[in-house]
Amino acid sequence: MTAKRTEAVGHLRRLASHLEVYSLKARLRSSPGSSSHHPHLHVVNPVAPAVTEDVIATDEENGEWWFWLSWAGRIGQAEDVATAAERVAGVLYVMRR
Repeated sequence: MTAKRTEAVGHLRRLASHLEVYSLKARLRSSPGSSSHHPHLHVVNPVAPAVTEDVIATDEENGEWWFWLSWAGRIGQAEDVATAAERVAGVLYVMRR
């Protein structure tokens, strides 16, 4: 696993932990042998299982890491994982328990 891939996985794991606060289920998906597939979190709203989103972590030229939604929506810096989790939850909440 490359250093960047390892760092991306670390950021995604931190985000997954923060998503638990919102009762969202997140599964890390990573194909270590494949350079064409970025590691990502598959996030599901268990109250409405059809409501899902994939989140990736990528680094910018300046070295900052950001979280992105699958439809190219940048949601926040990886250093501010609490805000990123709140934004993912905002996208996935259709109804609350």
